[in-house]
Amino acid sequence: MRLLGSVLLAVGFLAGAYVAVSRVDAVSWLPYGVCAAVMVAGMVLLRLARAAELEAAGDKHAEDMAVLQSSLAALIEKVRLLESAREDEDQLAVHGRIDAELMEDVNTFVEARESMIPRLGMQRYADVMSPFANGERLLNRAWSASADGYVDEVRSCITSARLELEKAAELLAGA
Repeated sequence: MRLLGSVLLAVGFLAGAYVAVSRVDAVSWLPYGVCAAVMVAGMVLLRLARAAELEAAGDKHAEDMAVLQSSLAALIEKVRLLESAREDEDQLAVHGRIDAELMEDVNTFVEARESMIPRLGMQRYADVMSPFANGERLLNRAWSASADGYVDEVRSCITSARLELEKAAELLAGA
């Protein structure tokens, strides 16, 4: 339907332009009107196709919003568990736990994030993604600190990451 609408719009426009300039003394109104009607038919078909696409995308966006909230909630819970781990736990192994336990939820959130734009708008998307990106960055920093042996930095970054992710969840829930 989209292709047919585009073709009708283009043909109607080009034919109408030709009809309008083909005679110097006057415009042939009947052929010009037919061209305008073809253009209007093309525009109607394009609008119908767009409405059908938006309706189909609306269901996917609603599903993605649920995925965003659940993956972010799961991520926050796992970060809390990582944060509350015993002091004597090997902080040098945290990078392995981050890879094994957190990355799936991070990736799930990132894959569904684009659905926030049509549902919430660009500003709310930016408001949610800013603290999420900070939290993700802090988790990466904790990973690096763990791999490099900076134990104090690991705990600090994990706590800061949790706070940023909670902020993102709060903004997402308030939308």
